[in-house]
Amino acid sequence: MKRPWNGPTIELGRPAALGDVLMCTPVLRELKRRNPQRRIRFYTDYGPLVKGLPYIDEVLPYDRRPANILELGYEHAVPPEVHISRIIGDKLGLKLTDTRPDCIIRSDLVEGYRKTLAQLPAPRIVFLRRASVWTPNKTWPDPNWVTLINSVARKAAMIEIGQKDAAAGTIASPNYVDLRGETSLEELVALVAASDLYVGPVSGPMHIAVSVGTPSVTICGGYESPRGLQHAPDLQSTPNVFLSSDLPCAPCWLREPCPIGLKCLNAISPAQVEKAMDGVLAAHAPVTATAIARS
Repeated sequence: MKRPWNGPTIELGRPAALGDVLMCTPVLRELKRRNPQRRIRFYTDYGPLVKGLPYIDEVLPYDRRPANILELGYEHAVPPEVHISRIIGDKLGLKLTDTRPDCIIRSDLVEGYRKTLAQLPAPRIVFLRRASVWTPNKTWPDPNWVTLINSVARKAAMIEIGQKDAAAGTIASPNYVDLRGETSLEELVALVAASDLYVGPVSGPMHIAVSVGTPSVTICGGYESPRGLQHAPDLQSTPNVFLSSDLPCAPCWLREPCPIGLKCLNAISPAQVEKAMDGVLAAHAPVTATAIARS
């Protein structure tokens, strides 16, 4: 494939979302490896995530992009059958093998959160109930969340992140901490890095967890297949479990209301999620994806 660029600077962009920007980092890393003499200029609305990575020479806001930048995307291949970073790389003619994302981590913030979390019982688990408003079919039913949180909070600290959401409500447990709407992007990265486990939907914090090496349990349901998210076994340094539902309509990537009442997510019980969490916390080796519902 002919290289889609020329000149001393390669200009690329991805406006959103947070997780998509992180999945661009393996592509940018490989692009710089193959073109060490060229400058890599990246336009994004999530600059603090990537500004300072050694293979990105300059990070600018997405609204300052010129007309001729290379847009990094994967939407043409939805639903993905391989890791999304590989699809983004293919678009640039790069055969990507290392799909691990990178992220800037402020060690001072991580240390601060570790000191704060040390006052809570271990393990310290950070979780997200809601993905974005654009992907409601990623959201595990709230009654399931309440059951899970109340159960796990008897033996561990549960720290909630995300946007403030009155409908979700709070949890009456001394081991529950509500940090929704309380963290900047840099603080969110540090909090996930300081935690023992991430639990939640496919979302930006899930990709942060992978980037910073925090084990995770991701509730995929049927919206998205683990095939687009899993790294090769030899690339996994921490356990990452994906709970999916093998329904005929999955993966759907459906943005409209689900016509069958989120059967894929309702098939995943709080007990199954808690068991996966216990397994990940006890594990010392990567864990593969787990299909919950097969009918």
